[in-house]
Amino acid sequence: MLVDLEKKKTQAERREESERKLFDALVSIINAEGVQMATCESIGLKAGYSRGLTIQRLGKKDEMFVKLIDRMVSETEAHVTQQIPPETNAREAIRRYIDIHFDDLQNKPSYQAYFALMAGSVTDYALLGDAVKRAHEFVKRLLVSYLERGKTEGAFSQDLDSAIQAVSIGSYLLGVALQQKLHPSLDITLLKPAAYSLIPLLPEKQ
Repeated sequence: MLVDLEKKKTQAERREESERKLFDALVSIINAEGVQMATCESIGLKAGYSRGLTIQRLGKKDEMFVKLIDRMVSETEAHVTQQIPPETNAREAIRRYIDIHFDDLQNKPSYQAYFALMAGSVTDYALLGDAVKRAHEFVKRLLVSYLERGKTEGAFSQDLDSAIQAVSIGSYLLGVALQQKLHPSLDITLLKPAAYSLIPLLPEKQ
């Protein structure tokens, strides 16, 4: 019966399934064993595919890491869009984004693997720098859009520099992710109130 079901899968479905399993294996190895242990051989072995198919689906080592980062950004964008609809007020939108970041750091393996790759890109910028930069530009654009919305709503001061504030919030969230990598036993939820404190205050009444 299982063989019959496999035969009924289209080529596109089989390709999607193999890619998903290979990416899951890549993420698992990065989180459990480290970036250096993520090779085409080890990924294929864990996912149940050959080295050749692994390279065909994910590319060689530098390519697979870039694909993983781009995949994580797409997943995060879809998740944020679902959890923070356009009608959400600015203060709540930023708060929800902070919640998503903390929750994904604790519960989403691909998000955890991204920050392991990001840390590695500091020492090998030529390998992953562009992909990491695209990921961080996505976060910056997202936060700037919320901050600008807040200025339009009157929730934030018109003098607020949205770009600088977005970088400040993003930098703190990045720091939390790196702290988690350095100190796995750290309860990062204790750091969330400080992240909330970076949401701009209500403008003073004249």
